[in-house]
Amino acid sequence: MIFADLHIHIGQSLDGKYVKITGAKTLTLPNILQVAREVKGLSLVGIVDSHSPGVQRDFKTLLASGVLKPLSTGGYGANGLAVIPGHEIELQVGEGNAHFLAYFPYLEQVEQYVRSIKNGIKNWQLSTQRGFLPIELWLEAVTKAEGLWFPAHAFTPHKGIYGACCRRLRDVLPILPKAVEIGLSADRAMAESISELDSMVMFSNSDAHSLPNIAREYNSFAKTDPSFGGLLDLILGKSKQVVRNYGLPPRVGKYHRTYCLSCEKVIKNPAPQLTCPNCGSRQVVMGVLDRLVSIADRPMGKHDVSNYVHQVPLRQLPGIGPKMYERLLKAFGTEMAILHQVNMEELQSIAGEKIAAWIIKDRYGELIIEAGGGGVFGRVVDILSPEVE
Repeated sequence: MIFADLHIHIGQSLDGKYVKITGAKTLTLPNILQVAREVKGLSLVGIVDSHSPGVQRDFKTLLASGVLKPLSTGGYGANGLAVIPGHEIELQVGEGNAHFLAYFPYLEQVEQYVRSIKNGIKNWQLSTQRGFLPIELWLEAVTKAEGLWFPAHAFTPHKGIYGACCRRLRDVLPILPKAVEIGLSADRAMAESISELDSMVMFSNSDAHSLPNIAREYNSFAKTDPSFGGLLDLILGKSKQVVRNYGLPPRVGKYHRTYCLSCEKVIKNPAPQLTCPNCGSRQVVMGVLDRLVSIADRPMGKHDVSNYVHQVPLRQLPGIGPKMYERLLKAFGTEMAILHQVNMEELQSIAGEKIAAWIIKDRYGELIIEAGGGGVFGRVVDILSPEVE
């Protein structure tokens, strides 16, 4: 089984220069490789700041030292972990600006892509900069550099194409993508309320700005080569494999429900809530659920654990502090092993009955969540502890 997180940022390049301003300083390329492989247990990662000159130098340093090696079907191998270089860009489309992801076989294609749109971005060192060029020219540059692309965190109010720009992709894009990144605060069942997405592969990725957040959302698939070529075949439908998503329950997402800026509260009335029912204010941060209900062309799908599992990261489960987290990793190796493979009895022997029960509930998507909104994350409701009167 391949576990993949295709949206990981770089906090700083090894020369000490910032890449993702809001990213952790420890989020360097070597650290990502180590944590993704040895702590998280991933098989495939996408580095979406590979456009940055500093990050490109880091890639070349690791290639020269043998830490990274080119894969014959695209991407780079790092002792069992496949790494695909990519770029996240902000572009104006429709009614606003949206983020898009592009991936390429090797650094040579990334450099070709950068040269072709170099005048469209002011600061190439930094992450997710706005591109001052039409979407058509950007798509042409990606295609000529043998890349693939799709919209990032499509439903969020902050730079999601559905959340900020349009009701339908076909209204603002010259061609429809073959895939889409769902993003936090939504899941596959919610996305299925928009029929034009039926033919697209859906991914859930972490959008990690720190090492611990790698694989907070991820994907699994089998019988697919962990490489750029394998990813391309998956998106084009050539591998005939189904992508299974593991993502935070939408209610955990910090933009799941509409948030009133005046009351400073998440609005819990039935969606859609486009204004505050308590004070009447229109000064609200639109929730992903509320936005989707307002633009859907059919009812939301029924949640199906065969293709989307609601899963909270191990470190966010009640009772798992730093010491318990380290004990679990020491005993079982990686987060993927703990979340997918270790049985109840083995978990109990290390963590006790209660924490083992939390992990098993997390494995099967059985947690109860209090909704987030307005930039504040939701939380897991503790249903295992006795109530204190």
